Amino acid sequence: MRKQLSFLVIVLAFLTGCKQNVDSILAEAFHKKLYRSEVLEKIPFASTKEDSLIFMEQYVNEWILKQTLLAQAKQELTQKEQNFSSQIAQYKDQLIINAFFQKISNTQALLTVSEEELKDFLAETQKEETPAYRDMVKLNYIKLSNPSKLYWRMKKLLFDEEDRVKSLAQIKKLCADTIEYYLDSEHWFYTDVLEKELPFSFADLEKKGDQKKIDIVLRKSRYLILILDKKQQSQAKNIFEDKKIAETLIQQQKRVSFITNLQDSLLRKAEQERKIMYYPIH
Repeated sequence: MRKQLSFLVIVLAFLTGCKQNVDSILAEAFHKKLYRSEVLEKIPFASTKEDSLIFMEQYVNEWILKQTLLAQAKQELTQKEQNFSSQIAQYKDQLIINAFFQKISNTQALLTVSEEELKDFLAETQKEETPAYRDMVKLNYIKLSNPSKLYWRMKKLLFDEEDRVKSLAQIKKLCADTIEYYLDSEHWFYTDVLEKELPFSFADLEKKGDQKKIDIVLRKSRYLILILDKKQQSQAKNIFEDKKIAETLIQQQKRVSFITNLQDSLLRKAEQERKIMYYPIH
């Protein structure tokens, strides 16, 4: 009953928003207040009125649950157990590094793919005769080192079905260009082309029962893959489409190669200038 009443209050506030203060209170919990403006600014862009109402209800309920759990946690944990300053500092450092990589690698010169590169890539990935049909997928994926401190965080965000807009934005901030990923939800890929880059077969994954959310470890890497949609393309090869797919994959390769080479060169330079030193480990 309480949840239903809270939802009716939210609906009324939303529908009569033009008559109310934008900072009217939507909820209170443990001496904290949630204002209407805070919720409105979180609503994904271009949402319908119905979607917005659902989003607001979920946000308020999650906020109240979070404050309830936080209050209980603070009551149960000592001040020492609540001290996460070192973890926060590490997280901030990683965000700064990621922002640096994103800034220097997102240049037109680096992302330019020549006709010769496209020709070589297509020749390498399309040696086989064109089949009667080709499998295609829309997917998001993240490639992490194994083990990785970001694994559980990335898995939760990628496989989140409730607020993909917010989740994808957080993934991009965490990954920047230090982690290989692909989060475009509109582009179709031929599975045979992807299998040249990803070390597994989609057919084999389906045989094992993996249909949509795939978490697989291969050698020293862990792949988190979300299959968004799939279809079979029964017509002949579309050269223009193949080129677009090839260009996207080549650009990703270039980013990864650029970051790897940059890291190596920065380490060599710092070592030559004696700004870093390695000491024997006893």
